[in-house]
Amino acid sequence: MPNRIKKTFDFKKLKRKFPGILSDALNVIGNRLVKSMEDGIDRGEDIKGNSFEPLKSTTMATGGKRPLKRSGKMKKGLKKDPAKPSDLKFIIEMTEKSKGEVYGAYHNQGYTNSNKKKQWFKNAKIPKREWFGITKEMQPDGKEMKKAMVEVQARIVSAWSKRR
Repeated sequence: MPNRIKKTFDFKKLKRKFPGILSDALNVIGNRLVKSMEDGIDRGEDIKGNSFEPLKSTTMATGGKRPLKRSGKMKKGLKKDPAKPSDLKFIIEMTEKSKGEVYGAYHNQGYTNSNKKKQWFKNAKIPKREWFGITKEMQPDGKEMKKAMVEVQARIVSAWSKRR
């Protein structure tokens, strides 16, 4: 008796849907990455999962309680440009500016304040607080990346399905 093979997918449908599948996967991962960076700010952790260096007493005296959280602009300033089937890239930008400068980049690298007249803390050394980038959770073995891959896999299986 011959073996029978049941076809449960449609290559033509898959070819048509493939750019959408890829853009969807990029968006799942990109959105989870942004959320992971935002959660790190809330927890006071850098992208490696280490605690931020505590604020100095002078910063706390001006209303700061936790690193990168005084105004909330650091977290709110993450702009997402999602992937589209015709443009397969997910872009994350820091957009919040202070005096024309994107200050999230300065915090990510650490810096020394100038001694300008209107500067709050002249010549103060601001420590590196690496908050922007691929977080520990979104590394290949990270818990959030694993969740993202389960979601992406389910969407790919659904796209392969002949029933839709």
